[in-house]
Order: sequence, then C-alpha cells, then structure tokens
Amino acid sequence: MRQIFDYILSFLLDTRLEAGWVGYTSDRTEWKNFKVVIIPSDFFKDFMYGTENSYPILPLKSIEGVPFLYGEPSVSRTKNQIFVKADIVASTYFLISRYEELIVTERDEHKRFAAKSSLLYKAGLLQKPIVDMYGRLLRGWLGECGVKVPAQNSKYSFVMTHDVDHLAQYRSLRGFAGGILRGNFKAAISSFVGGVEYDPLFSFDWMRKLENNAHNVKSKVFIKVSGNKLPQDIPFYNPDGQDIRKLLERYNNDVGVHISYEAALNPKLIKSEVDKLTKIAGKPITISRNHYLATLRPSDMRYLIEAGITDDYTLGYADMAGFRLGTARPVKWIDPERKVLTNLTLHPLIIMDCTLNESMYMCLSVADAFATYKNLKLEVQKYGGEFVLLWHNDSVSTLSKTYHRELFEKILHNEEFADYM
Repeated sequence: MRQIFDYILSFLLDTRLEAGWVGYTSDRTEWKNFKVVIIPSDFFKDFMYGTENSYPILPLKSIEGVPFLYGEPSVSRTKNQIFVKADIVASTYFLISRYEELIVTERDEHKRFAAKSSLLYKAGLLQKPIVDMYGRLLRGWLGECGVKVPAQNSKYSFVMTHDVDHLAQYRSLRGFAGGILRGNFKAAISSFVGGVEYDPLFSFDWMRKLENNAHNVKSKVFIKVSGNKLPQDIPFYNPDGQDIRKLLERYNNDVGVHISYEAALNPKLIKSEVDKLTKIAGKPITISRNHYLATLRPSDMRYLIEAGITDDYTLGYADMAGFRLGTARPVKWIDPERKVLTNLTLHPLIIMDCTLNESMYMCLSVADAFATYKNLKLEVQKYGGEFVLLWHNDSVSTLSKTYHRELFEKILHNEEFADYM
C-alpha cells in the first residue's frame, strides 16, 4: 500500500512528493520525520476495508471548509509541524479508485452505477472536485511549515469528444428508402450518391471546423466496431467501409475504440474490439470509452489494461454532470479489489450532451444547461484540470430536435446566452 499512499499524496500535491514532507502514519515514532502528519482512520484496516461499515457516514464532516469522508475534523499545529486527523488519503482513495462501486450494489436499467446512488450526489458535492480541494489544503499546510512546494504540474485543457453511435442516416438502402418515403429527397440522394460527408448525421466536418477555430481545444472520436447482437448496439455500421476511413482521415491520431454494449456486459470481448479497430486504423488504439458509459464493475478495468488501453474516457455519469472521480484531473486507476496501482489513466468525463436535456436525466433548459457548463468549467480551470465533454455527432445534426447544435456552437465560441436569461 505504500506505493498507493505515495501516489495519492503526489497526486494531491500535483508535484513530486519529497522525503520529509508528508507522513501518512499512526506510528508516533515516525512523526518527527515529517512536516505534515496525516493520521490514518480505520478505513484500510482488515476489519473495515471491503465491508458495508466502510461506507462514509452522512452528513460529512469538514476541515477548514472542505468536506472529508474519513477521520476527525482536527488539525493541530506546533511550531514546525501540523497534525491532521481528517483522513484525506482514504477519502481520495474512495473516490479515485471507485471503491464506492464495490460497496453500493444499486444499479440502473443498464447496470450502471448512477450519480444519484453516489455519496457525492447525496452530499451535494457532485459538482465540486473535492479531491483537488484536498490538494489545496495539503499545499497550504506544507506552506505553513515553511516548505516551498513547486508549482502544480497540471494545466487546464479542454477536450471535446465524440462517440459515433450512429454514423449516417441515408447511406444504407434501408435508410435511403426511409428518407425518400419521408420526403427528404435532397438529403437522402446527396448522401447515398455523393458520399457520407453529405449525410446530415456526419456532422464531423462542422464540429471539426469549430474546434479548430476555437482556442486550445483538443478533440477525439470513439468508433464502435462490434456489437450487432443487442438492440442497444443498433444501428451497427460497417467499420471496414470507406465511410469510416473518411472519418479516420479527419481525426488521424485522435481515435479511440467505442466499446460495445455487448462487450460491457462481457468484458472478455474488449480485446477483440481493440484489435479490430487497430487493424482498421493501421495504428495502435490505446484510448477507449464504453457505449452507454456502461462500466459494470471496477474490476472490468483490468480487461482494458490487458487489451493495451492506456487511457479511458468513460468515467462520468449518464444521469448527472459532475465529477464521478471526485477530481477534475486525469488519474491513475487503483484497483480497489487487489489494492494495486495501475498504469491505466482515467480521464474524468464531466458533461455528456444528452445528460443535460433528457427528461430521465437533468432535463435542463438550454440556458440552465449553459449555466451548468460554465460553473463546471470554472471548477476545472481553478484546479488546472482537464475539461472533458461528450457531444454525439447525431445530437448536433440538422435532423436533431434538441438544442445541442446551438449549445455546442455557443460553447466553442465561448459566447453567452444573454437572450435566454
């Protein structure tokens, strides 16, 4: 566990942990060796870890205005040292490892762990990156002890991602016939005859132009290559066809695998999907996101690692915008069953388009959706985080009846919705 504790402390500080800075120990003989001593709670002890009794008790206690999950709200100071009984290490571990999802068995209709089942939602903290707030506290305590902590390593970044659930509307015979029957003659013929770039669902050129013109915006696309057996994976498009190759040309190195709903249910299939897209793309595929954001168990992350995935972008909630990992920054996954630090980086997904407007989720007006975006963006910027958003190509299509095309444009232009206020 020492490797994990050192990683957590380094992550909180967002810089290399130097010897003598922080001790996470209840051994009084070691306390003299550190400027700041965090005294562990019972969380990691064998009689507590993995049991229902390890779940934090609400309402949460606070230390210097910041809620924490374990320990006591006590900070004592001597001339050269600070002693902290608020266990911010165990609190961080609980969130970034998704330990919570081992203890809470409640799941939604897609067997996902929902935001409304989470501790942060129940505590009213889902839209606050409290792990990053712990880091600010720890830096402050070290500063009080005369330690000059280097500047944080993380810098704010904006990452717009796209899941290709539905590639085109009129490229198949069935789609073309449906378009003609519905009277969409021009669009259907242009798409079927002219190519996928003329299809209204292929909105990537429109999005790419806005992204390229915006300041410091990165974009990524996640392509589904399998899963034609379950209704949740329909429509299934041909990953070997020229339409996908045109999409690959547009995104080049910014391509990941969109793991099918079928593979989420049976994660042994993940490697075959990664290998298939690697072959199609002609380059290693190392990033992923699950269709429906359907991660079922923390242990499923092991299948990503075995498939060669180094970075996953699934860890957000479908039903609420916010910080599922408790942080705005990418973090190495800690396997909470094996208590092992891995090399898999989890990127916090903070907002998904349909989360904002769907009646089963947040059901926000366009003005409230934009306000939510702005508030979360400020939190990410405050802590030098990575603001990851998910916008589907069909939600910004000219066929869409939602506000997401307009909202996407406003977000990329960093405009205000003054006319809605």
